[in-house]
Amino acid sequence: MTLKEYLKLNLENGEAYIRRDRISQIKEVDGIIFDCDGVLIDIRESYNKAISKSAAYILEKMTGFRFPEDLFSNEIIHMFRATGGFNDDWDTVYGIIMFTLSKMPSEIRKRLTTFVEEAGFRNSPIGRLRFIENCWKKIGANTLDAGFLSELVKDLKDFIKLLDSTGRRSVDENLLKIHKQDADFQRFHMLLKRFLNSKEVGRSVIATVFEELFCGARLFKEAYGINPRINMEPGLIENERLIVKPKHLDSLISILGRKNLGIASGSRRRSAEYILGELIKKFNPKSLVFAEDVEAAERLLKKPLKKPHPYSLLRAAEGFGKVRSIIYVGDSMEDAIMASRAREEIERVIFAGVYRYTIFEEEMLRIFLKYRCDIILPTVNELPSILEMLGRGKN
Repeated sequence: MTLKEYLKLNLENGEAYIRRDRISQIKEVDGIIFDCDGVLIDIRESYNKAISKSAAYILEKMTGFRFPEDLFSNEIIHMFRATGGFNDDWDTVYGIIMFTLSKMPSEIRKRLTTFVEEAGFRNSPIGRLRFIENCWKKIGANTLDAGFLSELVKDLKDFIKLLDSTGRRSVDENLLKIHKQDADFQRFHMLLKRFLNSKEVGRSVIATVFEELFCGARLFKEAYGINPRINMEPGLIENERLIVKPKHLDSLISILGRKNLGIASGSRRRSAEYILGELIKKFNPKSLVFAEDVEAAERLLKKPLKKPHPYSLLRAAEGFGKVRSIIYVGDSMEDAIMASRAREEIERVIFAGVYRYTIFEEEMLRIFLKYRCDIILPTVNELPSILEMLGRGKN
């Protein structure tokens, strides 16, 4: 598709693009479902930092070697997300940790294998980490070659290029393929996966560390009913700010009606509500789908349903009842892929990609254009005026 096939608008916050062959469908839209992070809420100073801090914290405990908190940069995190398989930030932490531990010198890997076995899998995740930390302290601090970290970052970027929309599964498959000649690696990998891979706060090392750092002490206790053990201060969530303006949500309500606004997000309900506050009441409560809802469905149906699987989008749409055409607003490739897959069940799903609050705005704009997204906007706040301009009247 060439740019000539888009209607281009120069708006206050940046360029907007609308596919000319989608205009008639956009005029018939009577439901909008939003991603949360990067669409309704600016997460640039929260989730990315939580990823890098969590990975560095866990790696230090598991290796005895100090990893800089900024080692795993925004560029690396963006690369994970661009694969379409890492909408869940816990999965990004998993990919970073599993790759890094696989790159450690063989002697450290052998010792870590023994320590993980001795730590077991039943104690609390923080207790298990501290057990391994103490094991390293007993034998003395590890030292790594000065060039190890720079080489690690280079190799990690190359590894991410092998990953795809299957997320964690592609991490595991590629690591086993890379190390297929190492007779001990399969056992090492299996132990690490079991040690890290539970997806429940209070049982999973990754989930527990991440949520303590992200939520902070008070919100962590409120959200999970667990006393914090590593972070007694406010969390990185305090850095988040609203993107969506109440007046623009009100404009959408005047066009579509309150019952036809929903959310399908990979974020946690409690953290989203913490930032959205009273704005959550402007959405149809039957059309709110968060990470916990998807995880519950996964346990029931015994299959993966996280983005880019269309489950969350389709479930949110059910709350609208009968609709002709739905817009899904997202900020990532996972969102774009999910919308395209949802069309197998709902014919008229229009994807609107927003790019202003992503880490690399210009690159995200190029990606959305390359993927032939239906609508591309700087922010969600331009959507009401776009609908009005195209002739979508009030109900």
